[in-house]
Amino acid sequence: MSQFFTPSLLGRFTRRRFVQGLAAGGALAAAGLPALGRAERNQARVGPKLLRGNHFQLTYSPTPVNFTGKERYATAINGSVPAPTLRWREGDTVTLDVTNNLAEDASIHWHGIILPSAMDGVPHVSDGFGGIKPGETFRYRFPVVQSGTYWYHSHSGFQEQAGAYGAIVIDPKEPE
Repeated sequence: MSQFFTPSLLGRFTRRRFVQGLAAGGALAAAGLPALGRAERNQARVGPKLLRGNHFQLTYSPTPVNFTGKERYATAINGSVPAPTLRWREGDTVTLDVTNNLAEDASIHWHGIILPSAMDGVPHVSDGFGGIKPGETFRYRFPVVQSGTYWYHSHSGFQEQAGAYGAIVIDPKEPE
């Protein structure tokens, strides 16, 4: 036997003590579950807002956030990081009026969406699109020709890394 399991220790460690220890450990572990459940509910409640339809108003703005105990500024869309989830329907035409309240140019790229080049949202790459200047609003308008799950994000500076990103859910025209 090893030095940790001497005959005197093993003699006092009975099956009854083992079962009591399991019960006590289980009770202690379960005591934390109600708080864990509350944390998950709170987390779901503070998630991004869901916007449905075919006409949207999106606004870029610097927004204070505190994820680590120190307040910082994020690049938010409609005051949210991540940005609101957009829900579209295949076959619709969507219009998105995007206002830039930042001190720098902004943009939105619709990642994976099939659309006209001028609406792709990549400054100086998309046809005739140079970005959205501070204080201005740009209108994106395009037909939705596919279904699936995608995302949108800024293609200007480090805005994506600072919070300017969100999900897109496109429902199929016909149920599958």
